[in-house]
Amino acid sequence: MTSDTTAPSSPPIDARERIALCVITAVAIACRLVALWQPMRYDESITWAYFVGRSWTTVISAYQFPNNHVLHSLLAKLAVSVVPWAPWALRLPAFLAGVAIVPLTWLVGRRFADRGTALFGAALTAVSTTLVLYSTNARGYSFVVMLFLVMLLVADRIRRRTARHGWPVLALLGALGLYTIPVMLYPMGVVLLWLVLDARNLPAKERARRIACAALSGAGALVLAGVLYLPIIRSSGLSALIGNKFVRASPWIQFAFDLPKFFAETLGTWSSPLPWWCAFVLPVLALLGLRRLSPSRAPSLALATIAWCATLLLVTHHVPFVRVWLFMLPLFLLAVGRGAIHVWRDTVGHRRPAWTLDAALVATAVVVSIGAEALGARPALASDDTGVFRPAREVAAILAPRLQPGDRVLAPIPSNGPLLYYFAERGLDTASLTVPLAKSRRAYLVLDQSQGQDLTWAVRIGMIDPAQFREPELVGRSGTAEVWATERR
Repeated sequence: MTSDTTAPSSPPIDARERIALCVITAVAIACRLVALWQPMRYDESITWAYFVGRSWTTVISAYQFPNNHVLHSLLAKLAVSVVPWAPWALRLPAFLAGVAIVPLTWLVGRRFADRGTALFGAALTAVSTTLVLYSTNARGYSFVVMLFLVMLLVADRIRRRTARHGWPVLALLGALGLYTIPVMLYPMGVVLLWLVLDARNLPAKERARRIACAALSGAGALVLAGVLYLPIIRSSGLSALIGNKFVRASPWIQFAFDLPKFFAETLGTWSSPLPWWCAFVLPVLALLGLRRLSPSRAPSLALATIAWCATLLLVTHHVPFVRVWLFMLPLFLLAVGRGAIHVWRDTVGHRRPAWTLDAALVATAVVVSIGAEALGARPALASDDTGVFRPAREVAAILAPRLQPGDRVLAPIPSNGPLLYYFAERGLDTASLTVPLAKSRRAYLVLDQSQGQDLTWAVRIGMIDPAQFREPELVGRSGTAEVWATERR
């Protein structure tokens, strides 16, 4: 996106735009509510089992896995302290942040582009499968997206000299994002680099001051986040945050091999729930939306985003999870909306009266039509992202009357994560999921047919040894899940 059209020159917000934004936000809430009660997923179950479900001290000091998005974990723990054993309560902080992303996208679109772009971008954001998924998943990614959009609005006020305390606010927002997930370094760097690029238009003295303020703001965010992370650093070391296996540099050959797949997967997920061919169309529309319609002295947010993210990729030479770049998705969808408007005006709009393309009306029609389809198909529920084992609660019910002390439940990733949650919900001994098999007289195999798991597969991967255990007996089935029991010979 560019800043050649900005808020001061934008028309005032009229009744149609307010109504359109209300409808768009309502559709966003509906799409997210549908997914809020879905069965627990693997990553969020691990978050609950090792952090949120334990003491407050554990939340702020433990980091065995990077699932502990600490700020989110604290808020999620607060929610489940009030309403225990309710997945929707565990997801409530992510849900509220995810809903806030939609009007924030509209605000950013109005500030950095125009009224039509803002409404179309917000409409696409409301129904985006990926954003719906992470708004209803007990992780901190929707927090990062929300904080990034707020940082952009603050940064634009700094650029216009209308923010009295903009730099400290930026530092605070950056620190909160880093305390949620360290990958906030991506969006925080984008905002600061954008402000530095804008300094090229300033007199030398003001330019130096702008660059110094950006550096101090970034350093302040890092220092404040470091202070917040001190309990974790003391207990697990700094490497737990910046050197775990999910961020560790990979060989350059592997990095080059993984990069094309990463970009293809990114475009594929960003285009959902639209048809598959939109993964090719949307990037073209986004590129059209990024072009400047007139000369401008304003810095390019797209350039800052590409430059900073490419730099981090090369420095770390590690391909991140696609969700790490989720903060870019609202900007991408705003660019798509702007590009679609350009195409309409260049091909059809100039031959028709202006009233035939009312942004508020069309954006409302777009969000209602796509939203209705999404509410029917529920693509977020169908996604396997972050790991799913949908019959976990039913499997726990099957095992509840059978489990005895010392029994072992053999469930591969991602089945074991949701089972941890639902075992604890029923008061079952979660140690049965980890007790050494060598110490167990009886074992239960939990297999998910949707993942191609059967007894032959279990033997092949060494999950169970036929030489040590008897022929398994089917004791229960629910949906795609099968539960088999076997005893030691």
